[in-house]
Amino acid sequence: MVKKTEALYNALLPMKIVSFDDIVQASSSIIESSANRKYIYRKYVKRLIETGKLQAIRKGLYAVLSPLEKTREYEPDKLLIASKIRKKHYLGFHTALEYYGCAYSAFNEAYTCVNAKDRFDPFSYKHFIFKPVFVKDTTSQVVEKPYGNSLLRVSSKERTFIECIDRVQYAGGWEECIKSLENLRGLDIEKLINLTLGQDKKGLPRRIGFILELLRNRSPFYEHVSDSTLGKMKREITGPPQYLVRGEKGSLNRIWNLYIPQSFEEQVRGI
Repeated sequence: MVKKTEALYNALLPMKIVSFDDIVQASSSIIESSANRKYIYRKYVKRLIETGKLQAIRKGLYAVLSPLEKTREYEPDKLLIASKIRKKHYLGFHTALEYYGCAYSAFNEAYTCVNAKDRFDPFSYKHFIFKPVFVKDTTSQVVEKPYGNSLLRVSSKERTFIECIDRVQYAGGWEECIKSLENLRGLDIEKLINLTLGQDKKGLPRRIGFILELLRNRSPFYEHVSDSTLGKMKREITGPPQYLVRGEKGSLNRIWNLYIPQSFEEQVRGI
């Protein structure tokens, strides 16, 4: 007869990364139904950690190691960990680009997008760093994608594109951002335009339009972007010129009424 500790371990093993809530839920059909959380931790979780079958990532979050994996040599799945930090979340920005397979570089950072009330302190595990990015909405244009035996909540391709342009610091800076977006295939451009125009950010349409035009000349995945589509963005341009990079002057792109800093032009020239 399989011992309860071993039965719990076997139930957790396919999940690879588990929260303490996951452990409590998995234990409900194995351990006494009256067992409280402290008992589950003391009796089972602590024992699994001591035997090297569970490894603590941070408080309330654990890696489940297979019998062939050793604690020191274990290589964690960054996306799975990032998806288990908070219940209400999504993976966004450069982390979403990595999920979609278009990121130019692999980062050791992962971005979990959460409301401010669900904030968590950045933390490290192995050679990865996990950071929160605060957003107001964690549901719109967020999709659930199968990932091994789990589901990942990740921003849609269109939301990923918009957010990377809007907060480029979380996309690795302009050079990394452009190189990554060049390879983001399958964008619904009409949807992207409508999402952009639906946001209350006056400078966003001209920045998105400028980048779309740039990518149309660089990537086969954007060749279908039409002049009429870009025209929808151009019609939204009102008021004085704005900066592509806040506070950084440069040459004026009169089509998009944007100051393009020399640093940006030098970065994309080599792409």
